[in-house]
Amino acid sequence: MKQKQAITEQIYRISGLRVTSADTLYDMPPDGVLTDEREDVTLFWAPCDGKQTAFAVDGSGPESRIIAVLAREYAMSLSAGAANGDPVRSFLSGDGELPSFVTVGKYDYYVFAIHSDAPAKNISDYFATMSDTRDLVAEMGDGVTAFCKKADNDTDYRSAGEFAVVLKENLTEEIKGTVKIGVGGVAHGVSELPQFFSYARSALVNGAEFDPHNDIYSYKEYALIKTLSALSAADMEKYVKTVLDRNYREVLNDEELMTAAETFIKYSLNISEASRNMYVHRNTLIYRLDKIEKLTGLNIRNFNEAMMFRVACLVYKMR
Repeated sequence: MKQKQAITEQIYRISGLRVTSADTLYDMPPDGVLTDEREDVTLFWAPCDGKQTAFAVDGSGPESRIIAVLAREYAMSLSAGAANGDPVRSFLSGDGELPSFVTVGKYDYYVFAIHSDAPAKNISDYFATMSDTRDLVAEMGDGVTAFCKKADNDTDYRSAGEFAVVLKENLTEEIKGTVKIGVGGVAHGVSELPQFFSYARSALVNGAEFDPHNDIYSYKEYALIKTLSALSAADMEKYVKTVLDRNYREVLNDEELMTAAETFIKYSLNISEASRNMYVHRNTLIYRLDKIEKLTGLNIRNFNEAMMFRVACLVYKMR
């Protein structure tokens, strides 16, 4: 299969998005994405069959640009896998066959995309030591490592997200570098691994953009972002103003208050855990939560209002 066709088919398979290869007179811009309002399309470029190839997404608005950026990230990962001799990398990129040494069966896998600024050798050494022979590990380029952990029935972890928390702590300690993890979820069998790795990588890309204070990003939350991205800027503004009181910008533009809110939510609304991880006294955190409630009208000690605040913050960042 030609790589150009593989890219369009794989993007459609994982997202339902139809992209087409495009002939264009435009030169590729530095970020690889360009809006053509006259043709009402958004173009993105990716290496394909040995050269940079343009692809088109319908629409020329901000939501189409977001979609094009995500599609380009995925297309780049496909191209990287094809160019690399690692069969696991090619398989997980969606451009290669299942490696012969991988056991086929009805096994579940936790699937992660891990980004770190540590040397690649440090990461490969870590996984060589701790991973099971049934796990799949591959260096995917751009500082990203794929890790597919076989989930045994007697596992101590209730979810891929719970395992990711422990993995992040252990990795950070061992490799002495920053670690961010995209969680794709649970793949039911090896045939689903490429699809779930694409989910994990998408979560990593979107999480780093919309939630830079966190280190673990779930694809399920990215699905919410993808849905919200279809809203117009006016609808986004209306939603934020409806959910939050008029002084909300004072909170959303205050790094100290936002760190308090995000850390508090991250640690399941537990004041003791959040304050300990922020290295502040619990009374300091309580004061900041009180200030957030006064300015936004939301008491994020309450689960429902914490979730309303969380979604409103995402929408605000996407405006």
